[in-house]
Amino acid sequence: MSALRHIRVLSDGRPGHENQSVGLALALAKRTGAIHEVLRMDPASSSWQRMKLAAAAPAAVNDWPDLIIAAGHRMHLPLWWAGRRFGAKTVVIMTPSLPQICFDLALVPQHDAPGATDTARRILTKGALNRVPELRAEKSDLGLVLIGGPSKHHGWDGARLAAMIARAAASQPELSWTVADSRRTPEGFLDGLAVSAAVRKVPHQQTQPGWLAGELAKARVVWVTADSVSMVHEAATAGAATGVFPMPLGSDGGGRPQRAVDNLIAEGLATDFAAWERSGGPALRMKPGAALHEAGRCADLILARWFAPVTA
Repeated sequence: MSALRHIRVLSDGRPGHENQSVGLALALAKRTGAIHEVLRMDPASSSWQRMKLAAAAPAAVNDWPDLIIAAGHRMHLPLWWAGRRFGAKTVVIMTPSLPQICFDLALVPQHDAPGATDTARRILTKGALNRVPELRAEKSDLGLVLIGGPSKHHGWDGARLAAMIARAAASQPELSWTVADSRRTPEGFLDGLAVSAAVRKVPHQQTQPGWLAGELAKARVVWVTADSVSMVHEAATAGAATGVFPMPLGSDGGGRPQRAVDNLIAEGLATDFAAWERSGGPALRMKPGAALHEAGRCADLILARWFAPVTA
């Protein structure tokens, strides 16, 4: 087994995909001191151009990547090619479009492979990986509401959602509450939301990169609409007491995103609003022992399989 020194991330430019790959790279780097680089591909580039960039060699042979990570179908062929070029281990984050034998390991969300189990070339994850730090900051008396919007898997009921937000915030008046929308939120919903004057409203147009990560790190309680599956996982990973507002289901019953949220609720890592209200709407708190950090868990498994232990 050799040491992990250099990690290369191939990015298709989609923030969600890059967030997963970099989250894993950061967890690996934290454990080993390895460096990581991110190669961003032009979405308009050809397959050959993407393959060429993915396999671009550093100046020194000693700087060749030991591990290459990618997410997104457009990155599968470049990932395979770069792995062959450098003799590096390859990790694809999702079920690959190429035969799985083309890659050393696939990290596949459980909701994408119902009933499947881990194999030599596949590790099932609880939702998507993310960049939430493993070392959790001390929580403040802050409450956060994150609003998504209509999607191909979920519909929209603004009146019902507004009532649920007001109920959740009123249940813990000791918290300072912030409500934030997203690009998918119907225009005018946040402005028209009737909540206490003490509740801060933050339109997504006014946020800067890193704003959400900073809020999640501090928030003691986070409520998220069920369509925003990535934010539900990020809230739980950040160690917040995480509540989920149900949204109208699409023709597919909410599809894979809803299955992912349902899995978190079943494991006690998030709380469904309807069940919470049936219990009397108590203060939402993180369940004892609940913990989630899939990037860190996957990093540990990868290092145990392929790379020498770090020595002092």
